[in-house]
Parts: sequence; C-alpha cells; structure tokens
Amino acid sequence: MKIAIVGLGQIGGSMALKLREVGVKADLFDVDPKICSLLNANCKNFDGKGYDLVVLALHIPVLLKIMNELPKDNLYLDTASVKSQVVEMAKKAGLRFIGGHPIAGNERVGPDSWDAHLFEGKPFALVEVNGNFEDKKTVEEFAKLLGSNPIWTTAKEHDVSLAHTSHAPYFVSVAVKRVGKNHEKFAGPGYESMTRLSKQDPKLADVFITYNGVNTAKVLREVANEILKMADEVEKCKNSE
Repeated sequence: MKIAIVGLGQIGGSMALKLREVGVKADLFDVDPKICSLLNANCKNFDGKGYDLVVLALHIPVLLKIMNELPKDNLYLDTASVKSQVVEMAKKAGLRFIGGHPIAGNERVGPDSWDAHLFEGKPFALVEVNGNFEDKKTVEEFAKLLGSNPIWTTAKEHDVSLAHTSHAPYFVSVAVKRVGKNHEKFAGPGYESMTRLSKQDPKLADVFITYNGVNTAKVLREVANEILKMADEVEKCKNSE
C-alpha cells in the first residue's frame, strides 16, 4: 500500500512512528522545518498523485481550506474530531474520501506528543462519503495497522457522540481547573485526573466550539443539570443529619 501522511502533529507524527515500527513505508509531509527534520519528511505542501491512501492529519480550518486543491486520483482519509463539515466539503470537492477520527490522544503538543502506541486498542471512527468497497477495505486495513478498531458510523452520530465523550468533558475539566486553581497545594491524583483534559492544545477547544458547538453546549447543559441535582442531594443529606 502506497501511503502518504500530511500533517505531522500529534496524530500524524504518531501514525508515522507506528508505521515505521511495523515496517510500512509512508511518505511524510509537513511545512515545519523542525518537524520535517525529525521525521525525515518532505517539507512542503502535499500535491502528490497515485497514492493508495493519503491521510490528512490536519486541523479542520486548514483541511477545509485545501480540499478543493487536492489531486483527485488519491483516496483521502482525514483525522478530524468533528465530521459533519469535513464530509460535506469532501463531497463538494469531488474527492474519493472517507471521514476518519482515531479516538486517541494525550495532553502534550509537538514532538513530545508522538507515541507509536497511541492508537492501540482505541476506536477509529469511519464515515463513508463516496468511497467504494475497496476504499473501505483500505482504510480498515490502515486502522488495523495502527492497532485501532475501525467502527463505521455517520457524521451526525459521530459528532453527537463525541460531544458527550470528548468535547463537553474537555470543558468540564477546564471548569474543575478554574474552581480548584487556588487550592492546588492540596491536589491529589483525583484532581489530576479530573483536570488532565484541560491541558490539551487550546486549538482543539476552538474546533469543539466552532464546528461542534451546538452539540457540545447541549451536553454541557445536561451535565450542569446533573451537577445541580447532585448538589441538591448532597445538601439534603447534610440537612438531614
């Protein structure tokens, strides 16, 4: 399989390391000279043709901006954490495209975030756009090379589910951090676990707000209501003593 990975942040860089570990060659592309030197990548914008699979591991604003300019003869797979807008743009651009999201990550940024084992045992969400049966087999094979478990879904189901399991929890973590920041000299492992997500790259928060804000806000209100109910229950228990 002839593979290219475009964008070598946490996801793309970790994919590159994993493919090297399992003996699969991939052409790597990024525009950051430091990143390129570390991974021996092509330091330029991608314009290649004839690939069996091109992984677009890019932030959504960049991804949406370049999709109309991509060569049409490759099969493309993105890695963005929101799918609806990406899938719609892929259709408009007329690309052979499958929406993807490896549901894995850590709170680090840059080369420190690269981890060849980042995807092992994790779900890899896949959204059919206009690929054929062979294209679906190709992306499933790629996900399994990473150690992931491919799961087919729709863009809508993906975005609603991720609002519950990733995007809203990030903001809950931020809230816990804000409330606890003046008391951190007494912080233990529980607080550290609750605030880990708040340390993520702030660019991800921008993505959650801009591209999945309605779903995320709805979940945050559901969580807030549950917390208020818990607060009432805790207060009642205190008053009953």
